[in-house]
Amino acid sequence: MTAAVKHYFEIEHNLIISDDCITCVPLEGEGKVEDRVNLLYTNLINNSEWLEAVSSADVILWATHSQGTPVSVRLLHRLLERGHIHTHRQSVGLLAMAGIAHGPFPYLKGSLIVKYFEADAARELFEFMDSESDISQKFRASLVAILDRGTRVTLVASMQDQVVPLYSAIISAIQHPNILRSIYIDSHIYYVDDFLINLITFALQLRNAGLSDHGLLTHISDVLAGNLYAFEGGHSTIYEERHVYGMAVQHLFETLPLGRCVLIDPPVQPVNPKIHPFQAKAVKNPYCLPWAMRGICEDPGIISHPTWSKQLEHLHSLFEAWQPTNPKLHSVKLRLEPWSLAMI
Repeated sequence: MTAAVKHYFEIEHNLIISDDCITCVPLEGEGKVEDRVNLLYTNLINNSEWLEAVSSADVILWATHSQGTPVSVRLLHRLLERGHIHTHRQSVGLLAMAGIAHGPFPYLKGSLIVKYFEADAARELFEFMDSESDISQKFRASLVAILDRGTRVTLVASMQDQVVPLYSAIISAIQHPNILRSIYIDSHIYYVDDFLINLITFALQLRNAGLSDHGLLTHISDVLAGNLYAFEGGHSTIYEERHVYGMAVQHLFETLPLGRCVLIDPPVQPVNPKIHPFQAKAVKNPYCLPWAMRGICEDPGIISHPTWSKQLEHLHSLFEAWQPTNPKLHSVKLRLEPWSLAMI
């Protein structure tokens, strides 16, 4: 994060940020979510240098990964509640990389790795699959609280993540203008005219503009799962990429009130977070994906907008040329075939 901040100000503002202007606070600890929150809070409070840096900072940029996402949201909420962070004079940005907000992939619950080798902390993560569970309720309440206090939340999922579904990393069940959603794609799988990549980024843009993706990102998530037993990037390479951190820096400094960027269709008045119930399912109805695509294509807010309608046309042309080779992607092509026929 430090490198991203320095790079941003040097490139965008021709300003060199010295090391003594930035204080790094590396909070580390193992255990279940609430245990880690208590441990990290105690460690921070007991370190007077860190606590003073946090309380006196003009800007707080917080980076977290995987299980650290619910831990960080809960901890940030506590620091706000207890007066250690003051959003009336401090700007706060939270970057969550491959965060487990709606749990891991449901099929991993029976994995030998989780069942026999991982600790209770790993098994607890499956409780996030149900929005009515106690830990989910606490996490959601804290997320709403930090958004209400003006925190800019940048959510970055990882393509081919072996552990965290796309819908979980982008916290699909909540909507708020202070949330920016994106996806990290390893260079070896990126292709500019790939239909699936363009479909996902299009749906993410809709969510960032305050529009609905009609559940498409949820129902496409399983297709993106990486191999848990192969070293192909995904879950563990996202936090090594400086540009991921740079997106969080831009989100904080280039949107209101620090910057001038706004949503394409900004709300007239401040809005409360919209949060919906969520229940992850091990087996999804295959017909939900084409139904979601139908919803997008018939959404008045999308088809009447010149930008979105043009992108839909481009997606259709990419779909026509798309020749998937593996069974999972071929299944997606088959399920979306009615959309192609409807466009003729």
